[in-house]
Amino acid sequence: MRESADSETQTRLVERDVSDVHSDLKQLEVLGILTLEAGRPSDAIQPVVPSDRIEVHIDYPLVDSGDADGTPASA
Repeated sequence: MRESADSETQTRLVERDVSDVHSDLKQLEVLGILTLEAGRPSDAIQPVVPSDRIEVHIDYPLVDSGDADGTPASA
């Protein structure tokens, strides 16, 4: 199990708003990718990834080069 930096540290690393990072972490917790635990003295939440590896498979169909309405560009 790996522990990552608290949410405040992560916010600084990615240069994003605290509330945006918190929302993203909560969504990852809902998906079961990580758990959020009470942080150290700062009381910041600490994300914990329960494994050493995460494998993601995305099956996304390629879009034809036509317009958004499905009309081919050459029509």
